[in-house]
Amino acid sequence: MATVRRSLLAALAALAVVAAPASTRAADTYLALKGGVWVPTASDGYAAVADVASGKFPASGDIELAYGATMGIIGAQIAGGYMWSSTTAVDGTTVKANTVPLYVLGQLRLPIFFIQPYLELGIGGLANFANVSNVGESLSATKYSFLAIGGAGIDFILGPILLGAEARYMYVTEQTFDWGAMKLSGVNITANVGYVF
Repeated sequence: MATVRRSLLAALAALAVVAAPASTRAADTYLALKGGVWVPTASDGYAAVADVASGKFPASGDIELAYGATMGIIGAQIAGGYMWSSTTAVDGTTVKANTVPLYVLGQLRLPIFFIQPYLELGIGGLANFANVSNVGESLSATKYSFLAIGGAGIDFILGPILLGAEARYMYVTEQTFDWGAMKLSGVNITANVGYVF
C-alpha cells in the first residue's frame, strides 16, 4: 500500500512538472516598463522654504525601466526611473523634487502556473534635482540619498508578455539643502508591462 502511494505521488509530481509552464521551471529574463503614482508620505516633506515651516508633497508620477530574472521561487531585478512632484505655497514659492532612483531588488516569488505573486526587498540610491523658485529668484541643487525598498506585487506571464502590478514603500534618507530639508520617502504603485525572453 505504501509503495502504491509513493508511486502515485511520484506520478503526480512528474505530471505537475510536465504540465507546468516553462516560466515556472526555468530561469526567465524580462524587460519591463513600470508606470504609476508616487505618494510622498512625510507631512514635513520640505521645510524652511520661504515662509513655509513644513509642507507635504502631493501625489505625483513615477516611471521606471526594469531588467530582471526569475528562477522558480527566487527573482532578482535592477531598475532605474524618474519620479517627480511639486507644490506651490500660498506666497507663490514653488518647490520641485525631480528624482532618479537606481536600485537592485531580491524577490521571493510563488509561481502558480502563469500567475506569480511576490514579496521584494532592495537597496539603491536616489538623486534629487531639487528646485525652489519665487518671483525673480530660483535656487536649485542636486543631492544623493540612500534608498531602501520593501513591497509586494503580482506578475501574469502570458507567453512572452508580462503584465503586473506592484506596491512598495521607498525609504529615502533626508536631504539637506541651503534652503532647508527634504524628506522624499513614500509609496509607489505601478502597473507593469514587459517582454519575457
